[in-house]
Amino acid sequence: MSLKKQLERYKKHLNTPEKTSAEKSPHAPNDRLTRAVKEAAHALGAELRTLDEQMILVRKTRVPLTALHGRRPLKDIFQAVSLWQTGQIRHPLSAKGLNAQDLLFFDTETTGLSSGAGHMIFLLGCGAIQGDELIITQYFLPGPGHEAAFYYHFLSDVKDLSNLVTFNGKAFDWPRVKTRVAFVRDAVPHLPAFGHFDLLHASRRLWKNQWDSVRLSVVEENILGFHRQNDIPGHMAPFLYFEFLKSPKASLVEGIFRHNADDIKTLLSLYSHLTHLIHFHNIDPHDDEIFALARWSYALGEYATALDMLDQVEAITLTPDTARFVRLRADCLKKVGKLKEALDIYKTLAGQPWVEDPAVLIECAKLYEHFSKDFEQALYYAEKAHQLLLKKTGMSPERLHKVKLDIQKRLNRLREKINVS
Repeated sequence: MSLKKQLERYKKHLNTPEKTSAEKSPHAPNDRLTRAVKEAAHALGAELRTLDEQMILVRKTRVPLTALHGRRPLKDIFQAVSLWQTGQIRHPLSAKGLNAQDLLFFDTETTGLSSGAGHMIFLLGCGAIQGDELIITQYFLPGPGHEAAFYYHFLSDVKDLSNLVTFNGKAFDWPRVKTRVAFVRDAVPHLPAFGHFDLLHASRRLWKNQWDSVRLSVVEENILGFHRQNDIPGHMAPFLYFEFLKSPKASLVEGIFRHNADDIKTLLSLYSHLTHLIHFHNIDPHDDEIFALARWSYALGEYATALDMLDQVEAITLTPDTARFVRLRADCLKKVGKLKEALDIYKTLAGQPWVEDPAVLIECAKLYEHFSKDFEQALYYAEKAHQLLLKKTGMSPERLHKVKLDIQKRLNRLREKINVS
């Protein structure tokens, strides 16, 4: 969507007084603009920083870590980071070897979701722990001609921190920072080689099947118990910023600063919550979360950890709804070398009339062939898998063709083994 169309969409949501002719003029003197920006900075409680003839606003907010954000205090971050030091879990969110003070909770506000040249970041928000406080520092761009100062002061301030914590920052925020920094790279420090914890990926793994969306606002309400009051809708932020560019008034962007600061606090609280959840510490996860965590550990090759997680599920009766737990347990047992236990579970699954998964039958065939050396049983399950596959729908033609070839090779090999024996 073009900027012109965005403006037409946003204008109906905002009632601002008609601008005076002086405010409308694009040729207002620079000193008048500078004076207006200084007044906005004062009203926002922000510092005005400069680089050559460029200027930006920098606002610092100190939040005591005893403060609640939703249901839990911010200070839980210390215990969360300590859990990674004592545990043996290898995980993408692991803060092993780090202190809570090494984390930079980072979020941006932009003029649009596109990465095109017509869009830019106008607010960089970051939070870092100092002592018993969360220091939220927000860098605000008062106009497109000040990006060198914008990134110079941000990068100068964060050079000693080592790891970003974001929500979709790997795909959105940080690539856009890199793009914009490239335009002013000769005037700013080098981008640090940050580690990166992106909490969107974790949220998708855990909760995408529970809600229609895993937007940050949805996660913070449902998981953290944090409900925003009088929040600026995300789609309004670009228009409010464009209004500020025409007439720099603190009242236009105060809500954006508040929204961004809440995002920062949510990132800290969500990282703490996810860490406690992964470690089953001071949180009672429900079965869907346990399954998602165990499947994540399985995908990471942490099969013993996945089994430990599955052990947290109360004894279950095998039904179509619980079969996923049983199947994942069998997969983990196979990976850790407990082949007889795995085979018993696969056979139990294969014996259910509602199990129509050729993969379960193939697992039985594999273990009977290579572990039990019972080729006739292996052939029996391979033939059942082949029959089921002939009725299989929903698989891509390429995938279906490959699976059929694999099964046919297995059938041929097993028949040869039986004839030889």
